[in-house]
Amino acid sequence: MSVSSTVTSLTNSTAVSTSTTTSTTTSSESSALFDNYEAFLTLLTTQLQNQDPLDPMDTAEFTNQLVQYADVEQAIKTNETLDSILSLTSWNTNTLALSYVGKTVEYDSEYAALADGSATWNYELDDDASAVTLTVKDQNGNVIYTESGETDSGDHQFTWDGTDSDGNVLEDGTYSLTVTAVDSSGAEVESSVTSIGKISNVDTSGDEIALYVGDIAITVDEIVAFDA
Repeated sequence: MSVSSTVTSLTNSTAVSTSTTTSTTTSSESSALFDNYEAFLTLLTTQLQNQDPLDPMDTAEFTNQLVQYADVEQAIKTNETLDSILSLTSWNTNTLALSYVGKTVEYDSEYAALADGSATWNYELDDDASAVTLTVKDQNGNVIYTESGETDSGDHQFTWDGTDSDGNVLEDGTYSLTVTAVDSSGAEVESSVTSIGKISNVDTSGDEIALYVGDIAITVDEIVAFDA
């Protein structure tokens, strides 16, 4: 195989690797490109040292190899730039996530944190109801408290004082709210539940940033509103 063919093969293999291996990090891609870059220089230098002075390398072929050399060098610089951009983006994202600590948010979940004697939810009724039952359950699904809710269609807020149906004060922790609504004919009225709580901690160690409301982990996408 000629040096030109070998260089072309090296360049093409790098392009295929970059486009098909989605799980490879940019740093490993840069390493692979750098290896090909070093191999290219070795091949080109060897070819220049050993060419026949009476039959020098074809000008067009030499120019083509220089263009390929420039392409590999540009690819390395591009990957280095991408590494810098990704690092900056990650830093900005983590900084933004940390700024959420201490903020009260409304998030898309039926689970709320009981803290300092209260837990708060919002519930929405699609239509007017004749009867609404609010049921609070613990983490094991045990019913610990029920009361009647508001029946008008629209948004309603419910704050629970952390006591069970017998008036016993319960420990802080994670509790859920279930809303059961029916109309005058006994048919179900559609409802939805969101929770309200203060973000106490942020975990940036995983693939996705986790925001904690008590022991409840939520994502930024689950946040419905801030300062709810």
